[in-house]
Amino acid sequence: MEGKLRLAKKNLNISLKQKPASFQTSSPELTEMLGMKLAKWIKKHRVGCVVFLGPFGSGKTTMIRGVIKGLTGLNNITSPSFTIVNQYAKGKMNVYHFDFYRIKNATELESFGFSEYIDSGLLLIEWPEVAMEKIPPKSLKVTMEFLGLKRRKITIGFI
Repeated sequence: MEGKLRLAKKNLNISLKQKPASFQTSSPELTEMLGMKLAKWIKKHRVGCVVFLGPFGSGKTTMIRGVIKGLTGLNNITSPSFTIVNQYAKGKMNVYHFDFYRIKNATELESFGFSEYIDSGLLLIEWPEVAMEKIPPKSLKVTMEFLGLKRRKITIGFI
């Protein structure tokens, strides 16, 4: 694993009143590890929804894989590009991984009952831009940017 993830001493201090927290990773493994650390923060603070923004290949699914792994211990995590949603569960914890890339507008969300998922588990949403008005309040926003071929800047804050 290349690079170092400098999170051991740096807690994920995210507050509605503070500016978003920024991190840098230099490999997919480190992006996934950041997702696992974020999972602990999500659980502790009972966050119900996290949206992931960024261009193709920026690591959204990799980060989500870390969050799901951190919450459920599951390893077989895939992108729901064609199914729109994948469900992962462990005990009473339900995690729903959405991919809205194929969604044309917010009204299409009800074709698969999106509103019924709200409050029934953690929602992790890739490509949420077309449906931001349907995203629950106090959701987290994770923005991913390229800093180079393998390096990413990841910014985490509230919507």
